[in-house]
Amino acid sequence: MEAKYIAWRGKYVRSCAQGLYVFYNEKGDNGDAVTCSEAHGYGMLISVLHRNQQDFDGMLRYFLAFRNENGLMQWQQQINKRTHEVFTEMDEGNTCATDGDIDIATALFLASRIFPHGGPAFPQGAYAYEAAQLSSALLNKCVHRQLNTPLLGDWCNTDDRKNERLYNSTRTSDFILSAFLLFYRMHPDPNQRARWQAVLEATLSAALSQVPHHAPVGILPDFLEWDGRCWKPAQGKLLESKNDGEMSWNACRTPWRLAHYYAVSGDSRVLPLLQRMHQTLSTHPTFPALSAGFRLKDAKALEDYTDRAFIAPASYLCYVLSDHGNHSRGLAQLEEEESSYFGDSIDLVIGEMATFGSSGWA
Repeated sequence: MEAKYIAWRGKYVRSCAQGLYVFYNEKGDNGDAVTCSEAHGYGMLISVLHRNQQDFDGMLRYFLAFRNENGLMQWQQQINKRTHEVFTEMDEGNTCATDGDIDIATALFLASRIFPHGGPAFPQGAYAYEAAQLSSALLNKCVHRQLNTPLLGDWCNTDDRKNERLYNSTRTSDFILSAFLLFYRMHPDPNQRARWQAVLEATLSAALSQVPHHAPVGILPDFLEWDGRCWKPAQGKLLESKNDGEMSWNACRTPWRLAHYYAVSGDSRVLPLLQRMHQTLSTHPTFPALSAGFRLKDAKALEDYTDRAFIAPASYLCYVLSDHGNHSRGLAQLEEEESSYFGDSIDLVIGEMATFGSSGWA
């Protein structure tokens, strides 16, 4: 674990005037962009779970510098290649993406326990204060008022039919149930604790409702849509691609996120879904080099390549369900794969969470 952490930190953690960030654009696919809130959430989780307070504080300074008017992290920053200034393009990057802020708030609550006395940069109580502020902002701007499920971001609205469709949708990569449990247990306001409990219950219900009719083999789609009566997989392109209703680059994280909730909570309601998901993924012809996408109805591979972002969550699911043989096969396969920010970061967060155990969420 230490060697993997050192390699990840050396490759992806960068400094700028505002603090530390996680570089995510090594292939140049996103123009002059250098990071996003998703990457920052992973970075803060990795730093706190690895007990690197100096890095954590540097990333917290960066987060505080790039909050928008809603108190949430601007989803993307760019760099001026001439001056090396890191900035947010306000027309493109000022809104938030929900999962990044959820992970950042989680890291802050954990930091209040792991570093209870604060440190040179942030005094005692600062981590818990910022965690409460951020989780309150999430409740205010990133949770559906009626359905209590995560919104896609603080930009969601009901201004017209297209926006209303997006407002009544949810992304399964935001089904971070262990975070909602932590917010419920640690937020200082009892009214907001009750709301986080409602978010946890509604989101868990949305996931469980997909089996067996919409997700017969136990894998979840990238996006769900509310049709006025129930949650259904997105039909065609909702936000990102034609595979929004299949298991693709968002839902690849659900084996990890849902298994982690089970690991820290022991909530047996999620176990049948995890078992069905495990059966499908661990016996798939492509396992452990899982395809980077699956058709929802029968788990047919959608791609002829793999990625750590698909392998690591499925391997962690095997770990949580005590399938030690397939967990070991997954770990071996991870060592064979090409490096990338997304897969490397997910792999390391999962490893840190597995090492950390469930005590921090109690």
